[in-house]
Amino acid sequence: MNVSPLLAACLGLALSACGPEAPTDTALATSAPSASPVSAVSEPSTPYRFDQPDARFEMPADLVEISALTVLDDGHLGAVQDEDGDLYVLSAETGRVTAVVPFGPPGDYEGVERVGDRLFVLRADGAVLELDGWAGPEARATVYETGLGAKDCDAEGLGARDGRLLIACKEDDGDDRSRVYAFDLAANALVPTPILALDRDDVPGDDKKLRPSALAVHPITGHTVVLSSKREALVVLDADGAVVDVWDLSPAGLEQPEGLAFLPNGDALVSSEGTDGPAVVLRFTYRSAP
Repeated sequence: MNVSPLLAACLGLALSACGPEAPTDTALATSAPSASPVSAVSEPSTPYRFDQPDARFEMPADLVEISALTVLDDGHLGAVQDEDGDLYVLSAETGRVTAVVPFGPPGDYEGVERVGDRLFVLRADGAVLELDGWAGPEARATVYETGLGAKDCDAEGLGARDGRLLIACKEDDGDDRSRVYAFDLAANALVPTPILALDRDDVPGDDKKLRPSALAVHPITGHTVVLSSKREALVVLDADGAVVDVWDLSPAGLEQPEGLAFLPNGDALVSSEGTDGPAVVLRFTYRSAP
């Protein structure tokens, strides 16, 4: 997507107004990552070569618990972490933090998604926060309560399609099914019943329990892609929730994959929390269906 002049100006204001506590390109320059070249290899069995990331970005200490990613514009990504109410603006080319935009108090924030000019953050209790002024030095959050906290959901994934946010539950529904709910953006309200309920028996492989940690819609195929941190896999679903494919993410060697986003050209971005090392964001080139 192209950056509007107003958005570009607002992002410029965010860069100048974040203050001394906000990470800057200069502060992170010593650990700035570089793109990793892809060696000549045989054709992968998936559209991505997960053992050969095209870029690896190390995150600063403030993002050691990075929990979600979204694409803000052609040059920037948005990220949140699961303790503080801050939006981190990252350079899509270098991974450096270019702005930190406060939007609320500490909380368990598990998803972030841009839909047109609107930006949303998901809290683990299912609350959806719409951020107004997110391209400036500080955002104001409107909170929409969904009631998912009472449904034993533990909301962890946030995506969007057809004028609705998609919310993935980490916990199953008691019948071994992973649920995805929809939040109607016209009504700013949750659709009360799940729009997808994936039965674990429909998932190939020995590890049936998904426990989704992220969700995104693929811009080329239109498939819904669910990231399972526990299994280290991406489960690809069609519009009816049927499993199309399962992509093994373990060759990427991520400590705890928690975030997923796709660029308009299909490139995949996966973020991982840091435990023994720093948090990272990896970029994988989309090579079309094998």
